[in-house]
Amino acid sequence: MKVMKVMKVMRTARQWVVMTGVVTGIFSTTALGQTNRFETPPSFTMRQVLPPVLQQSPYHTIVDPVRNDGFLNIYRMRTQSGEYSVVGTDLLKIRVREAEAAAKLADVSASGQMLKSAGRTATKPLKTGKDLVTRPGDTVKRTFRGVGRFFGRVGAGIDATDPQREGVIASITGASETKRRLAYKFGVDPYTQFAPLSKQLSRLASAGALGGTATGVGLAFVSGGAGVAISVGGTSENLRALLRDKSAAELEKIGRNELAGMAVPATTINAFYRNQFMTPTDKAVIVSALKGLGAVEKQAAFVARAAQAASLPRAFALRRRAELAASYHAKVSRINSFVTLGGVPMMRTAKGIIAIFPVDYLPWTQHLAETARSVNRDKGKVAGAAPVEIWITGRASKRTSANFKKLGWSLVENAGARLGG
Repeated sequence: MKVMKVMKVMRTARQWVVMTGVVTGIFSTTALGQTNRFETPPSFTMRQVLPPVLQQSPYHTIVDPVRNDGFLNIYRMRTQSGEYSVVGTDLLKIRVREAEAAAKLADVSASGQMLKSAGRTATKPLKTGKDLVTRPGDTVKRTFRGVGRFFGRVGAGIDATDPQREGVIASITGASETKRRLAYKFGVDPYTQFAPLSKQLSRLASAGALGGTATGVGLAFVSGGAGVAISVGGTSENLRALLRDKSAAELEKIGRNELAGMAVPATTINAFYRNQFMTPTDKAVIVSALKGLGAVEKQAAFVARAAQAASLPRAFALRRRAELAASYHAKVSRINSFVTLGGVPMMRTAKGIIAIFPVDYLPWTQHLAETARSVNRDKGKVAGAAPVEIWITGRASKRTSANFKKLGWSLVENAGARLGG
């Protein structure tokens, strides 16, 4: 009998514990909802978020609605080659330029001018063979002037791990070099992920490598030409020239040496260059930006995060973060070191913790709230009461601004106008 009474008391106690937990959970959930009231990423019309020059042109049109993913706007860009999804306004600025370049280069291809030029000089290898008999001295001198550079590229290519490095055949025929020079003249990225432009560059480069004249034909129509930067923020002329003159394998060799000089571990460097979502240009820009920071501690933290980029939009966003950090360092305040808080690479300055993000619109989502709490928790461990500034290139919702203020954070909106891009 006593045993039955004890068991009854225990059952009652368990029920009370369960009920208490349920009630507590209900009130906790309600309080969380009242405090946060998470927002759903909105949609916009193109006129709400874009200047006229990006809304449409003879070569592209943005299709409504424009959806936001919680950070970046996702655009549908209709071109002469089809419709493409573009994530983020920064990348859209580049794609609009590339759509124009692709359309104009397609016109050059359609005219047949390149193929005619290639055909006239397709027998050059045969003539070179004849010259070996009639003028051996001159021919050998001409041939071996480029041998050292060729074998240097072959050696770099053997050691390179970048998935997007040029193939040996393209290097031997000169097509890869011609493509880079075409891209330089047009002010576009030789390793672009925009398929229509990549196709036209490769086609004209092949004709140019065969005929030797592609880089001089049809350039009059390219408005702006070399003055158009491959990056939103304005890539330096030195870097543009490097992308023109060096193969992807050579860029990797240079970048590996630079990163090693920043005390980035070899394993991190290997992972960085093996990443399939970052283009050789993305990697070169990131290395250049980090180098521009000078003697900054823990740059390996940023490189490690970049190596983990699991999509093209994330890879490009990390490239933009590197560019924006370099611009902040040069124009606003010196960066002393990188620090990872809540899994997010941030920066320490004399003012405190600074984080810069390429963001179009920032609603207060559950993901953002959880990340913010993680950042604040980690900051307390490594930076104490240091103030936090969040710089975004776009704007935030009123709720996001209010919640950042509750966390004790300062928010700087439209930072792109100040930092470039």
